[in-house]
Amino acid sequence: MVKNYIATEADLDAVEEALSIIWKPELDFIFSNRKLIQATVVVSYDSKYIYLWYPSRDTPPLYSLRRISHSISIPSKFYQGWWAGMWPKLERLLPNRIANTSQFVVPRVSGGLLGLFISLQKKKKLDKNPYITRESYLATIVHEFGHIYWNQHKLWWYSDKKQNLRYLRQAHLLYSQQRSKNSKITFHLPSILAVGEIYAYCAEYAAGNLFWPVHCENHDKFIQRRLKGLLDIEAKRSLNQMDSVIAPDKFPHDFASVFGKIILTRYPKLWPELLTHRPIII
Repeated sequence: MVKNYIATEADLDAVEEALSIIWKPELDFIFSNRKLIQATVVVSYDSKYIYLWYPSRDTPPLYSLRRISHSISIPSKFYQGWWAGMWPKLERLLPNRIANTSQFVVPRVSGGLLGLFISLQKKKKLDKNPYITRESYLATIVHEFGHIYWNQHKLWWYSDKKQNLRYLRQAHLLYSQQRSKNSKITFHLPSILAVGEIYAYCAEYAAGNLFWPVHCENHDKFIQRRLKGLLDIEAKRSLNQMDSVIAPDKFPHDFASVFGKIILTRYPKLWPELLTHRPIII
């Protein structure tokens, strides 16, 4: 099926519907700084073509679709999900203005087409898998835009070289027991990358509550069963020798499904600000 699959009109329409929903005013509280996602390109593919949606007009973007031929054998795993980023072999086939540009300047979202996504998800051995409907497909694309939005805040990454050199110079002076005129440099301690998974989870779930309640219901049933199993494992686990089942660096999706639900319930409108806030140390 994967080897000979060619995109249908329904496949392409689904991606375009997801893009239209991302820019609906109802999601302004999730993507409040729209400039952070407006340059994002969206990529899908089949056995012969790469489908590239790129913004051809500013906010709200009007997307143009370009079809690019390819002769690459794409592993089935790249058809059954979506990512904030893309497979390098495919990325190299994109226009140079995208492929040779930082993912912070031109963010990429990529994944499989609707037909393959659903058929491959159904083949997974997951009891009550919630990702087997058209609604869940649309919600998955919103989820990846949540990743892009959080990533653009660079909360986990010291990305300003000039500022980093100031930190290094100041520390060097302090170790030599000297003080500089700028000894009171403000700085922040980085957030863990898995917080971005919480943001994406909350984006998907909040959008689901507005547009795809059935997806949220199916998702809840799946996570309830998942958490019941994790409770049993965690109760028997010695955390002196083993990681927790919600260790953010090892199990980011479980980490996000636990703390994302708690944060969404406690702060249903404030969570985007809380998860992108950068505490400054003076």
